[in-house]
Amino acid sequence: MHLLMAESLVQDRAAPPRSRGWLGGLLRLPGLWFARASRRKELRTLDAAQMQDCGLDPVVVRREAAKPFWSE
Repeated sequence: MHLLMAESLVQDRAAPPRSRGWLGGLLRLPGLWFARASRRKELRTLDAAQMQDCGLDPVVVRREAAKPFWSE
């Protein structure tokens, strides 16, 4: 599951949500925010050994987990 989390973080940055005009983007925004908040909450639960198992740098993970949901 944690590996899935790492992959979804990469995908979130690699492929921003596509929208059809400003209204489509506005309607997708709460879903994007919820997804970010959920992923960052999950990241906060990882310990150093779990991060190492996934090949994640603990400093980067902690920095990402501390971001607010609206921040990319």
